[in-house]
Amino acid sequence: MKGSAEFIKDRLYFATLRSKPKSTANTHYFCTDDEFVYENFYTDFGPLNLAMLYRYCCKLNKKLKSFTLTRKRIVHYTSFDQRKRSNAAVLIGGYAVIYLKKTPEEAYRALISGSNASYLPFRDASYGTCTYNLTVLDCLQGIRKALQHGFFDFETFDVDEYEHHERVENGDL
Repeated sequence: MKGSAEFIKDRLYFATLRSKPKSTANTHYFCTDDEFVYENFYTDFGPLNLAMLYRYCCKLNKKLKSFTLTRKRIVHYTSFDQRKRSNAAVLIGGYAVIYLKKTPEEAYRALISGSNASYLPFRDASYGTCTYNLTVLDCLQGIRKALQHGFFDFETFDVDEYEHHERVENGDL
């Protein structure tokens, strides 16, 4: 598909689009920009947490296994909002690292092949000037490192427990 990043040949794509496309007989489009939303503290905007990545991966696995979508190309699309675009890139890039066994560099190359636009780096949650940039590639490398060292495993991940402890009233761990 022209202008999109291909993750599974003739099957899974990522695209940045100006408007919501209609799904066709051959293509299923979906967007998560308003489903997985980062709760900021100041001018920070991501990356999204592990629970959101987990829920995204479950959603995408369900689509890829769906009988009604078997013969369709699946396109995860995002808007030109730079913040939403970077978060969406981490979601599908993370999926590629976790489930498609791509290296972070391979996943990132796919992301930048679909469009020439770079991804806005994430910043810290503090007031004032950000003193470092956290890139989409940095996030994908962190996901791979966490997998390698057994820090998380989606086969045994308890998303409800994670979300419980993530709330401020429960420690915001």
